[in-house]
Amino acid sequence: MLTDYHLHLQPDGPGAREADRARWDEHGGPRSVGWIGRYVEAARARAVDEIAITEHVHRFREVRHWHPNPWWQDEATEDLAGHCAALAEARAAGMPVLIGIEMDWIPGRVDDIRALLASQPFDIVLGSVHWLGDLAVDHPDYPCWDDLGPEVTWARYFDELGAAAASGLFDVLAHPDLPKVFGTPMPPVLAGRRDEVIVAIADSGVAVECSSAGLRKPCRALYPDPDWLAAFHAAGVPVTLASDAHRPEDVARDYPTAVAALRGAGYESITRFQVREPRQVAL
Repeated sequence: MLTDYHLHLQPDGPGAREADRARWDEHGGPRSVGWIGRYVEAARARAVDEIAITEHVHRFREVRHWHPNPWWQDEATEDLAGHCAALAEARAAGMPVLIGIEMDWIPGRVDDIRALLASQPFDIVLGSVHWLGDLAVDHPDYPCWDDLGPEVTWARYFDELGAAAASGLFDVLAHPDLPKVFGTPMPPVLAGRRDEVIVAIADSGVAVECSSAGLRKPCRALYPDPDWLAAFHAAGVPVTLASDAHRPEDVARDYPTAVAALRGAGYESITRFQVREPRQVAL
């Protein structure tokens, strides 16, 4: 079985969304059954059996006040309940679509995160560390790199990734080595810290995703690197497959590379979710 458990119905940023607007308007809108069906069709064309739409939490107006960054607040315009209802409608129409969300880890918002996750019938919750305080790990307009440098950025990222895993809020940790996105690899001095975090993730029971998205980023590499995958497998951490597509044509993109990396690391199964309950299925 193949799945794609990290998908978005729109690109990030108002400019990119405006450029794509005509594509989904002809189907009835970005959350219409017709537009969601485009993602399902793309998945089936690449032998993917089930997808999860996991929109960024920052897209919803319910969380506008959660973060002080102006970009975050400008992005928070959509209605979460309406979004989840649209996904449920697609599933009722026979589409293999899970109701998901990509939830940012924000340390001071644990109670808010828990309450929001309880408010909707999610099948899968991704946890992502995109922010170190007010600085972004992967947003070029608010980069942490200039202020913190590689070693501090990676060290603080590991602290937050471990805390996210231990929180019990998430089912899957998305793009677990995200700080490499712009081509800044983990400093070798932090290898021991990485291994400690992998053990903590294993102890928490949360899965990690193997995402092909990094192959489309400046780093030109899977999230995570194959040596990380091998370490996750050795620690007993379960995995999911993901493309982080923001357009239908990127659904399951570069999956042959991702599947080969999983097999090379020793994985023979991936994790499938339903109402946030995991089970292993053969890869």
